[in-house]
Amino acid sequence: MKAMHQVSVIIPVFNPTEHLAACVASVLQQEHAPFEIILVDDGSRNDLLATLETTWPGELVRVLRLERNQGVAHARNWGVQHARGEYLAFIDQDDLWPPHKLRLQLEYLDAHPAMDFVIGQQVYFLSAEQTQVPPWLRRELLQTSLPGYLPGTLLVRKDRFATVGFFNETLVSGTDDVDWFFRAKDRGMQSAMLADDLLYKRVHGNNLSQQVTRHQQELLRVVAASIARQKNTGK
Repeated sequence: MKAMHQVSVIIPVFNPTEHLAACVASVLQQEHAPFEIILVDDGSRNDLLATLETTWPGELVRVLRLERNQGVAHARNWGVQHARGEYLAFIDQDDLWPPHKLRLQLEYLDAHPAMDFVIGQQVYFLSAEQTQVPPWLRRELLQTSLPGYLPGTLLVRKDRFATVGFFNETLVSGTDDVDWFFRAKDRGMQSAMLADDLLYKRVHGNNLSQQVTRHQQELLRVVAASIARQKNTGK
């Protein structure tokens, strides 16, 4: 693997809890060190991020602040616009990466230059303060490797991300990432899924997936848009 690979890691942040410290620590502990970590403060109303910022290496961690909350898709897009690396990776403020996440994915993309992006497996785990499994998640899915079609497992070549385009900011219930993967597929992007666990997804009371009705409605929009694109291209 080439030592000069530069990965920009983008973390959208809104009213963070103490879990943010663990999230950033898991990025800092990567076997392939990121080129930069960009935290996009999406109009937070608490001061925890400012406090934590003083504990991180300033030459590596940048904080971009938005004056008002505009949603996770906008925060990710803002981070992308300021990213200087040749690869993009994303992680949500409550989640964790294993130390080998970036290394394994970079090694794969090096060995498969035709691939535009690579993802991996995700594992749901209950946060310590979450005493019950929420209704949107089946208990048997906890602590199990599952296909990770979400930004937290994604490593994408920056120019290939630009081909697909930004996350859809009109989708606000956690489906903007689903839409991005559908658009990538419809654009003919070449991708692979590793069998390795690359993301530990924390389950807690504020997960966007709890907006069940709106989430389902937006999923229908995403699927309908994909079908329309395929009809227009004759696929």
